[in-house]
Amino acid sequence: MEWSKTKTIFILAFLILDIFLAIEFFELRGENEFAVIQEAKIEEQLATEGIKYGNLPDDIGKSSYITSKSKDFTLEDISKLKNQKLVVTTTNNFEESFRNLRMELDEPFPLPEVNTQSKINQFLKDHIISGELYHFWYRDEQLNAIICVQKYNNRYIFQNKDEHIGMVILYLNDDNEIFEYQQSMLEDIKEVEDKEQAVSALKAIEALFNKRYLKSNSEIKQIKFGYYTHIPLSNQQILAPTWHIVVETEEEEREEYYVHALEGDVLQSPQ
Repeated sequence: MEWSKTKTIFILAFLILDIFLAIEFFELRGENEFAVIQEAKIEEQLATEGIKYGNLPDDIGKSSYITSKSKDFTLEDISKLKNQKLVVTTTNNFEESFRNLRMELDEPFPLPEVNTQSKINQFLKDHIISGELYHFWYRDEQLNAIICVQKYNNRYIFQNKDEHIGMVILYLNDDNEIFEYQQSMLEDIKEVEDKEQAVSALKAIEALFNKRYLKSNSEIKQIKFGYYTHIPLSNQQILAPTWHIVVETEEEEREEYYVHALEGDVLQSPQ
């Protein structure tokens, strides 16, 4: 009698478990099918508007915020730099440490027409404090300068050149020679322990499309994953995982956007 009751309980328990697993399976399959439908929908919408893009980066998986602090360059740091001198300004005239370092070379450093990036990397390592941390980002034609930024875990730390926090700006003369540079630096970079699933590159593009930032017949020229803060602080920095998207309009104008990779929100758009 007891065995009969026990057997019945086991059968009911396994039946309930089977029903639960079946429900979970169909819900998961439904979510996956919905995601595929949504992906196809945004691709069709972009195609209808004539918005082009090439191969997109792979999904990132889980990511997290990072924290850091701004380095104060000291006079001792500066004394170790050879064949260059501090550009004295009203902001650093009487200080013994500098958050933003500006140096002038005794002799301009020429950049060749070929293998330019490797030559820039050489300059960074040979002439810049902790220069191995910085990497070429882009050339600013209007400023006639080369913008280099720090990386963390091989990801760019994106930033505004007017409020840079971990950047080297290499100023060029008319002969394509580096004659002066500006440097800021982040140190003690750490990951926040809690990690979350990052949105895909296509989802980041969709966020721009839904906000009507992408104009018809434009082209996404570049999309990279890194870290960014749209509100730089005076010392401590909190940077979010971010997609940086460069768009070229039909009129050949360059527009840059930052999309929060965890929340899917547009952090910054062209003014």
